[in-house]
Amino acid sequence: MKSIGKYLRKLFLFSLICCHWTLYVSAQVKVIASANKQILTPNDLLTLHFSVENADDVQQFIPPSFTGCKIVQGPTHINSSSVINGVKSNALSFVYVVQPAAPGKYCFSGASAKVNGKRLVFNTLNILVKKIPGKSRYDFIEEEGDDGRHELYSDYILRRNENIQDKIRKNLFIKVDVDKTLCYEGEAVVATYKLYTRLRSESKVVRRPSFNGFSVYDMLDPTVAPSTIEKLNGKDFNVYLIRKVQLFPLQSGSLELDAAEVENSITFLKADDAIKNNGNNLSALLRAFEMDDIKNSGIATEQVSIRSNPIAITVKPLPEGKPGTFNGAVGSFSIQSTVSKNQIPLNDAAVFKVIIKGEGNFGVMNTPVIHWAKSIDAYEPNIKEDFLKNVVPMRGYKAYEFTFTPKQTGEVVLDPVEFSFFDPVANQYKTINTDAIKIIATAPLQQGSAFLNTMPNNNQETVSPLSRPWILSIAGGLLFLFAYVLYRYIRASGSDNTPAPGKKTDIPVKDEMPANNKQSSSISQSPLFNSKLMLVQQNSRGFYSELNRALRNYVSEKYNLSYNLNIKELEQHMKLKGVDNDVVSQFSLVVQQCEIALYNPYLNEADMQSVYELAEDFIFNTSKIS
Repeated sequence: MKSIGKYLRKLFLFSLICCHWTLYVSAQVKVIASANKQILTPNDLLTLHFSVENADDVQQFIPPSFTGCKIVQGPTHINSSSVINGVKSNALSFVYVVQPAAPGKYCFSGASAKVNGKRLVFNTLNILVKKIPGKSRYDFIEEEGDDGRHELYSDYILRRNENIQDKIRKNLFIKVDVDKTLCYEGEAVVATYKLYTRLRSESKVVRRPSFNGFSVYDMLDPTVAPSTIEKLNGKDFNVYLIRKVQLFPLQSGSLELDAAEVENSITFLKADDAIKNNGNNLSALLRAFEMDDIKNSGIATEQVSIRSNPIAITVKPLPEGKPGTFNGAVGSFSIQSTVSKNQIPLNDAAVFKVIIKGEGNFGVMNTPVIHWAKSIDAYEPNIKEDFLKNVVPMRGYKAYEFTFTPKQTGEVVLDPVEFSFFDPVANQYKTINTDAIKIIATAPLQQGSAFLNTMPNNNQETVSPLSRPWILSIAGGLLFLFAYVLYRYIRASGSDNTPAPGKKTDIPVKDEMPANNKQSSSISQSPLFNSKLMLVQQNSRGFYSELNRALRNYVSEKYNLSYNLNIKELEQHMKLKGVDNDVVSQFSLVVQQCEIALYNPYLNEADMQSVYELAEDFIFNTSKIS
């Protein structure tokens, strides 16, 4: 019998090793960086994929440096899965779309992610951006019927006895346009700063205008805005955008728009020398000028710094008679409210959403006042907003999501929410409100309810080795084999250790837990209750902030410590109180994860779930210690 048991134990160990090796080979974790093309031109977009394959847990993705590139889109998270020969694999990809700024070689390196608790580094991508072959910018000069553009580039030439400073002053300047110079507080003003030039210059913005006394929203990105040609005083100018903003005055009075400053290196063709060496054809002269194929004696260079003139905006104060619910909103708005469910158990939660839509100064809008019934506990709102900043005035919405729980059964009325604003078109204040909403608070849910025992679905498939049927079959067989060997071993041990007749045996008696202590405490008594609400609501910033606070308060209260201690001091005091080192490390890990997450935009709801479970485990471990 002993030899059979020994054989079965060896068989079990061998099968376990084989099973582990099969799992490793079929689901090996990989991190791969790839690009949609290796060679491109400056006008092309480059798509970069950073994929993690067959991982159960991916956290804290760090992208590579995008020096010299503009990020057009990203990061976008893409989940994918495939089944090949009955083996299922999954991948999580972080996708960026970028546009290189200039020709050259680009290296994307240093990307990494924390995969299954270990930081892995992606491979390096090398991309080549080639210069676009094509016509000279001056080829159009030879085209018939284009005398206007021919005249535009004629000012590149410095003629005999022509004053260079006077020529620059007439052909290079900054112009500021505003759509109005008189407005109310909170009413939108559009200011556009543009560089006008008829000269060949290399320009650099050294001072962007500041807007003291305004709430500022950029409408266009100057780095991607195309240059245009505008006619001014009968002449064509090349025009480049410096800044275009939408401004909302925060106070009344005379407010000044600051000046923009641009440094320029201007190069002229000296007419006599250039014509002497290159002929009298303007097109040929300009091509040679572009290719720097002009002798130094034929070129004049000037360094000039130019500034725009300041613009004054007169801001009128808002009229008297402001409604009690007015909080500074100026524009035209509508309001509505909804509740996530109308029947709410006492130990459950719901979301009351207030949405304000319209156009105006959303940036200074405060949270509307909610008059909650005494039978309701409400929490700070999760605020979501989306605006079209290139529309004047800004158009969009602002949503306030309040999580609340009822404290007693019965019918409860959520009162109408009032919102007031000033309409500058109608020149009057307006007050709008939502409808009242009735809800019914019911008896508490039993253990196993959706709120108590489930977390929000992140719409991401969690791929596990246990989801593969053939693995389940192997595991089931090994489990049966292990159970049989264990059963035979216990029987053999029992027969060997049976006490002789009349011999007294001390049998330890396991203390039974009182029945009333087996019941889980009410959810409202859990120190992590508010954190769970944030998790249900998928409010990541609120979740990590609340969990950090809750754990620190829990440790301070349980071990009678000061609330002002930092994490290192809390660790030391916990160890002095006799808390196990592993439990202390667990506490430190959760708190550090919370602090890191508050400054890391790549953590998602799946990471929140993992951190929450770790915090729950810490609470459970410390609750067993008196």
